[in-house]
Amino acid sequence: MSAIAQSSASRLAGADRPVRELQHVIAMAFPERRDVYELPFEGTLAQAWSTFARMLAIAPADLARTLAPQFGVPAAGALDQTDATVLALVPSNFCQSHGVLPLGVKEGVLHLACANPFDANVQERLRFVTGKPLAFELASPEQIDDAVVVAYARLASRQAPELGHLSASGGSALDENAVIKLGRGLLASAIKQRASDLHIQPYLGAFVVRIRVDGLLRRLTMLPDAVASSLVRYFKAHSDMDPTNIMIPQDGRMSLTHENAEFDLRVSCLPASRGERLVIRFLDQSRVHRLSQSNFSLADLQAMRRAIARPSGMVIMTGPTGSGKTSTLYGMLAELNRGSVNIITVENPVEYRVAGISQVEVNEKAGRTFSSALRSILRQDPDVVLIGEIRDKETAEIAAQAALTGHLVLTTLHTNDALTAVPRLLNLGVESTLLADALSAVVSQRLCRTLCSTCRAPVVEPLTGSERAFLEITHNKPGYRAVGCQACDYSGYHGRLPIVEILEMNAGLRDAVAAGEHRLSALEALRQDDSKSLVASGSMRIISGETTVDEVFDAVGPSFWPHLASHYGAVCFTETLELTTQPLASGKAVLLMGASDNTRTQVASVVSSAGMRLITVSDAEQAQQALHKDEDIVFIIGDVREGMGLEQAKEMLRDNRLHISWARLPAVVLLPQDLVGHETALRQSGVLAAGFIEKPVDEQTLLKAIARSHAL
Repeated sequence: MSAIAQSSASRLAGADRPVRELQHVIAMAFPERRDVYELPFEGTLAQAWSTFARMLAIAPADLARTLAPQFGVPAAGALDQTDATVLALVPSNFCQSHGVLPLGVKEGVLHLACANPFDANVQERLRFVTGKPLAFELASPEQIDDAVVVAYARLASRQAPELGHLSASGGSALDENAVIKLGRGLLASAIKQRASDLHIQPYLGAFVVRIRVDGLLRRLTMLPDAVASSLVRYFKAHSDMDPTNIMIPQDGRMSLTHENAEFDLRVSCLPASRGERLVIRFLDQSRVHRLSQSNFSLADLQAMRRAIARPSGMVIMTGPTGSGKTSTLYGMLAELNRGSVNIITVENPVEYRVAGISQVEVNEKAGRTFSSALRSILRQDPDVVLIGEIRDKETAEIAAQAALTGHLVLTTLHTNDALTAVPRLLNLGVESTLLADALSAVVSQRLCRTLCSTCRAPVVEPLTGSERAFLEITHNKPGYRAVGCQACDYSGYHGRLPIVEILEMNAGLRDAVAAGEHRLSALEALRQDDSKSLVASGSMRIISGETTVDEVFDAVGPSFWPHLASHYGAVCFTETLELTTQPLASGKAVLLMGASDNTRTQVASVVSSAGMRLITVSDAEQAQQALHKDEDIVFIIGDVREGMGLEQAKEMLRDNRLHISWARLPAVVLLPQDLVGHETALRQSGVLAAGFIEKPVDEQTLLKAIARSHAL
């Protein structure tokens, strides 16, 4: 160990000493990253490694290799080569508790991987247990934890090959009460951590229990084979499955009440190598689905409400499994659900029970298919019909016919984006003229993890590769980065938010679909609002600091970067658009930020003549609060006051974007005379898609800008 590292270790003391030691060596390796090595941190050493690696945008294994010279120890190599004789020197529970892994014995010295070479207490106990001199190599806690599980599971599998046969046959001397207590404890722990699913699966001679939180799996615990097999049988028995049959897949359901919340648990069991794997999906029946509470941008919220406000037509949700389609559909139903509306759903299975709605569950074995149930439903005089999924030609045709005969049809379809739904339905055999008349809107949805509001940190130099690429393409720096704290279980994220692409049918699209057009390029050219793409939606969430570039990239996929470049490169700020002849909707509002008294008077006159409300705020922070409170705001006006220099204007506009870009609402910026001519410089600093209007404001120009952006 280096002299500087030993000196550092001797100066640090207290319960948080391992974390402070880690931050000290990070300060030596990354002297420019004060935001990391001066960060107050209260978590465990494993959580600190994960958090600091994420902040440094480096993999934990690479961080270990970088920090090893500062710790004065070599970096650990492969952790999967340990043989049984070396593993037998240290108990597995000791390795898991203290984050060490024996690697081998060289010239009488036991080499171990560890994440904290300064821990004298662990060193002393290891010398006592093994009776050997020790040498340490640096690895991250994540690497060590995974390697310990694999190594000792293999050891147990070799030492007890008959264990799998014993559990499969059902023989077990385990206390039944202990199994019940364990099962209930796992369910309670999963619910406490906001898990959507709990997984129990075979893992190299043992079983691993994992939970899915905010879309990502995390390990909860490891279980011996016999214990896990008994636990799986317990869950199967309470889910109306045959616990003695391990040869066929089975599905079941059970109910659970936890802390006054009622859950339906969907249980699925699948035979696998070395045992059965079981997955439990948690459905919180006490959850209230509301579009307004689902964290949609205001523009998306308004577009979806326009779609379901029609008395008839077909609204389709698309996206992969787990993208929140069902929750959004239930949110739409909640807005439509009132005493004067007859709503019937056909689902497979019914996930959430909703008062006032008739819900029909598909049962293929009983002959109750989507198509047969739909035919019966349409004779029940419904106003709104929800179809769980369109899978075949018959269901698609019935849904389209229902949309044409005065019903509002909500359904889902598996496609990658909104536009692809059109050729998919045509390929299923729906007549082109029927589809053109029936289809109202298609919403493609993904979910991204939301940055924890307690610990997120502003993005500062040096930027990560993805942050810099985003800045170069959009001229906007991402708002915040993930850090990690106790509130978010040191993941840096808490909850998820939707990003959506909305395709609203227009006359051009209807004509093309009626003519049988299925080429995506031709259909794309007929869209009138590119701002509703997945990439546009995600980029606004990044700029406003609600999520990160990496999260949106993971949600959208490899097409994120080319689509991002295309979207921002194709923005046209000077294109003249024809003013719609339709009146603006009354009750809608315009938000005015930072205006002088004279400007406020002028804008108020324009907004009043349009039959809209004017909301005035002094700065972007107040604007953000107003946008959260008032969902009827449809347009934003920012005022650059007279006397403000170019750099001040840029800074003001950056602050505006940080606070309000998440709303994705159309906007204009009012420019004083001395800044006219600097529009290019302002746009290059990242003024999004806002237009500019010269002051003093021409009222007709402003009215046209508002009307063009919100043609209802």
